[in-house]
Amino acid sequence: MIKVLIADDELIVRKGLIATVDWAKFGMEVIADAPNGQKAWELFQEHSPEVVITDIVMPEMNGIELARNIKQISPATKILLLSCHRDFTFAQEGLNIGASGYLLKTAFQDKDFEEYLGRFENEINHANIQTPVSSANLVKGFYEWLCGFDNFFPKLLGELFFKDWQWMQKSFYIYLVYGLNNNELFHNKWSSDEKQFAKIYCGQDQLFIFIPEKAQEDFEHLLVEARTIDPAIRWKVNGLNQGMNEWMEGVSNLYHKFKFEKQFKLSMDDWPFPIQKAVQIIIQQLDEPLSSSYVANEVGLSRSHFSTMFKKTVGENFITFIEKLKVQSACNLLENTSLPLQEIGEKIGIQDGKYFSKWFKKCIGSAPSEYRQNKKKNVS
Repeated sequence: MIKVLIADDELIVRKGLIATVDWAKFGMEVIADAPNGQKAWELFQEHSPEVVITDIVMPEMNGIELARNIKQISPATKILLLSCHRDFTFAQEGLNIGASGYLLKTAFQDKDFEEYLGRFENEINHANIQTPVSSANLVKGFYEWLCGFDNFFPKLLGELFFKDWQWMQKSFYIYLVYGLNNNELFHNKWSSDEKQFAKIYCGQDQLFIFIPEKAQEDFEHLLVEARTIDPAIRWKVNGLNQGMNEWMEGVSNLYHKFKFEKQFKLSMDDWPFPIQKAVQIIIQQLDEPLSSSYVANEVGLSRSHFSTMFKKTVGENFITFIEKLKVQSACNLLENTSLPLQEIGEKIGIQDGKYFSKWFKKCIGSAPSEYRQNKKKNVS
């Protein structure tokens, strides 16, 4: 059944719609109703309805704000706006952000309302039988997004959270498992119920796995069992998380930490938390001109205390570390992408393409184009 949520501050309107509309005729069921926008938003996150019917003028959060919040995390949701106001411009903002329609509560006929329900039913059922996203496109888009490029992945992620990954609106853990080397025990045993977890590959022997809170203990046992067979298997975990925004933040933090430790052959697990957080800030804002004062303030330390702790923990001062990180990032982008030199320079905070070439040659000993060609020759 298609789930419907009704939001209106007038009890008689909510109960009237629930009682008088033949919802089953359209394969629908009203799963909840709310007296204000804030309560409707909470119910939406709990139940993930496919259709939301909402008044525009409501206390706490109005229907326009509610529609905007819903469309940000679930673009496919059908939203029908209701209003007592005859001025169409009042509802125009809602339509501009993706609402599917607008009806006057004081004037619409039953057939007008049912026309919308019939259209929603057809569109939702049609969307449900579309060819699912290929795993190749998912992996490709995911990797590009991890590398910091704007692409289709966030939109695809929103669709997944609306459909197959609805359970991640509740508490879950993120695991980055690496060193798999085609471990059959791991790949085969953890596949009995794919509705209870999700996974995305990130390279040949790296895998992100998303586990509901209740399944974490069993999953940890599987990891330990797999590692007894293949000691090369390692993992990192992030959580608890809830919802799409925390999914994106958790995955990004976990991946950048993994890449950093792999590049510099060290582990941050025993580092003081402020230094771990500082490194995450540096990695995520590598294209910005960061100062030690700014980062120290972000992690809650004085500049002098931060500088001393940073050098003692990392083994080099703040400026040297950032320079080293920029070189590593530039090398990775030259080796693994076909981006022009100008864009690579911008990714590490060097806006001038000519200066980037001079800087890179000074650091590495060869021009960026020469470095890229040599790496391709070595691969072939």
